[in-house]
Amino acid sequence: MENYRIALLTIGSVLAGVGALAFACELYLRLTAARLDVHNKHCYVTGGSQGLGKAIAKDLARRGAHVTIVARREPVLREALAEIRAVAVHPKSQHFVVADVTSHEDSVRAVGEAAEQQGRPVELLFAVAGVSNPGVFLEQDPGLLSDTMRLNYAGTLYTVHEVVKRMVAGGIEGRIVLVSSTLGFFGLVGYAGYCATKFAVRGLAEALRMELLPHNIAVHCYFPGTIFTPGYEVENRTKPQVTKDIEGPDGLTPEQCSRGLLRGLRRGEFAIATDPVSMLFRCATRGAMPNNNVVVDLFVAAIGWLALAPWRFYADRLVCHAVPKPKAE
Repeated sequence: MENYRIALLTIGSVLAGVGALAFACELYLRLTAARLDVHNKHCYVTGGSQGLGKAIAKDLARRGAHVTIVARREPVLREALAEIRAVAVHPKSQHFVVADVTSHEDSVRAVGEAAEQQGRPVELLFAVAGVSNPGVFLEQDPGLLSDTMRLNYAGTLYTVHEVVKRMVAGGIEGRIVLVSSTLGFFGLVGYAGYCATKFAVRGLAEALRMELLPHNIAVHCYFPGTIFTPGYEVENRTKPQVTKDIEGPDGLTPEQCSRGLLRGLRRGEFAIATDPVSMLFRCATRGAMPNNNVVVDLFVAAIGWLALAPWRFYADRLVCHAVPKPKAE
């Protein structure tokens, strides 16, 4: 009986110590995070006409930000702008710019035009514009795969480069938020072209986080899972059934993702995940990315190391049974 009590006391002491350490790590993370203050700041959101971009723009406007949304279609931008102004603290400080972010020249022009409209340079950038074109790799046109890379990666790269260049020249200690995906952590059948683009965005974010430290420009990368947007409905038309089976029906609304993203920014996280699956992959495949809460991340990573091997076996089995082998000629 005495040994039983000693064992319980030992386990309780260890758990209490781990809990205290986790709390201390959380406290340190929050105290050392740069304060997220968007009030009267110029926030530039690419892909801001719908989905996640529009949700972010509305949340920023509610907090007093001067928001510029950027997209290609002016009618959709006008509709989004009306929604943003309806909830904004400063309705007259909400603007849009029509631009194709896959063009370097257009991206440079748009950033300059936004600064002129707002009367101040960009202080927070949210590079949200992106597209997913799922399908069986061998059946997809290489041109479509190139177009996906052009929007998801080059469209992010051009805007980030111009904004950062202006921030450094103006001595602005701003924030850069890039949007990758859960599929920036691992590859999945049906998403060959998309995964490559989101791995590229992750790599860009990690490199810029280090490179911009001397300029006090904070860099963050958001890794959302499934988001129920108009784009999601479109991508399901070409998505292989086996991909749908592995993904499952779970996901978040753009509004839920936006709130989670801003919460991660307030906590000072570099890699931000807003759903359990994304958090699991973030911790288990972190590489050299900074931890958020060290104790929690290590605990989740341990779960991932145990869970991901059987999950991979299950996913591989599904694919092998779902995708027919090509017949020999």
